[in-house]
Amino acid sequence: MMSGKEDEKIKKITALLEKGGTMTASHHECGAPLFRYQGKTVCPVCDIPEEEVKTRQAEQVSPPKPPAGKEATREGDETISRIIKNKLNAVVTGLEAETDLARIKERMECIEIGIKILKLLKEKEG
Repeated sequence: MMSGKEDEKIKKITALLEKGGTMTASHHECGAPLFRYQGKTVCPVCDIPEEEVKTRQAEQVSPPKPPAGKEATREGDETISRIIKNKLNAVVTGLEAETDLARIKERMECIEIGIKILKLLKEKEG
């Protein structure tokens, strides 16, 4: 079972992914992966205030929200899982042809982070 803090971290990370942020292989001192977003490198947990995340999410045109409750949470988690899997596939595809060791390391770290997020989502289900 995930703690409330871990759940909030994942929500912030996925919100930044959904808004087009690019996960890097570097990590912030809080342990969260750093992202490239709007031309800056940011920590989704420490650098982006909760109000800003909520405001930006509200500004986006989004499909109708599912009913509240377990079903809505499951659908949200499935969306997050799908996005993470798509990002992982893109990273793996790029890794296949990569020859620069630093970039290989970066991509491997991104894969590791993606797998951790997927595992956390799976633990949350069970």
